[in-house]
Amino acid sequence: AVAAPVLITVALAATLTGTVATLEEARAAEARTATTADYVVTPGQEGRPLAPAFVERARAVEGAVVSVSRSTAVTVLEEDTALVTSEARAVDPARLAAVSELPVTAGRLSDLDDGAIVVNEEWLTTRVGDRVTVWLGDGRKASLRIAAVLATGTGDNGVYVTRRNAGGAGVDRIDVKVAEGADRQAVAAALHSAGAATGTRVTTRAEWLAANGPGPNDPTRTGLRMILGIALLCTATALANTLVMATSDRGRDLAVLRLAGATVPQVLRLVAAEAVVAVGVGAVLGGLVAAVNLLVVWGALVLLGVTSAVVVPWGTLGLVVAAAALLAAVAAVLPASFALRTRPVELAGARE
Repeated sequence: AVAAPVLITVALAATLTGTVATLEEARAAEARTATTADYVVTPGQEGRPLAPAFVERARAVEGAVVSVSRSTAVTVLEEDTALVTSEARAVDPARLAAVSELPVTAGRLSDLDDGAIVVNEEWLTTRVGDRVTVWLGDGRKASLRIAAVLATGTGDNGVYVTRRNAGGAGVDRIDVKVAEGADRQAVAAALHSAGAATGTRVTTRAEWLAANGPGPNDPTRTGLRMILGIALLCTATALANTLVMATSDRGRDLAVLRLAGATVPQVLRLVAAEAVVAVGVGAVLGGLVAAVNLLVVWGALVLLGVTSAVVVPWGTLGLVVAAAALLAAVAAVLPASFALRTRPVELAGARE
């Protein structure tokens, strides 16, 4: 009765927070491999394209492999009933491989050209060489050949087209890779100089990932806190009710311990230790349940083509177990201390 509510709460807390954290780590792992550039350049103001002057200066930097890309979208009619729009990036196929490691499951990124498209496994048509009819960002209708297919992943693997199919979108991102043997400091200095002159933000890969990496949004955090709060409240009620009734009914056992020579503090410590051990048993069993759940999540990610570590929320689990242990000890010690106020001889001689 003591271990069961702890088991449920620990399993729930570890599964919910661990699943969210594991998915975040998986998305972060995808972002790290999708961008292998040394520097990522974005506009100084959101929603505006990069200054053409910066683009030209970046391309002229000696020792820099520059990949220019544009944000756009493509729309496809699925099963003749629904128009589905996917985010897309217009890239230079020759430069894309130098600044990214996309999870290609079929085809080759180098086959992308003005008459082709790179899709992911969520699309209905995913066979390399087949043609798909899409509407580009400017509304033009086009029939494009599938050049490569990307793994589904966590849902962030988008669509890739060439500049011709970008619908007139402006450059909004530049990935820069320092060429082998080039002077890294000189490349960085040239990029920052061009950025300062045109109001363009130049960041390292690590800085860009930290600022744009995936993470839980506020509604998700709030929802998790509410669920865990309700679970902890139910656990507290169950622990207090069970331990108060069980300890109150053990008056004769406590009296026997006193008559055997145990002092009151020793008896109270024993009662508290028993309660904490029961909580520990529930925590271990709940941890095993959560481990199975998290392994299932990890297996599902592997099937989607994402390889990342399972994230265990040790901090959250520690707080939950500590709170349960403290509550259990208090709920056991208080009725025991009241019971021990009666003379041990009277308690030992009383009928149950």
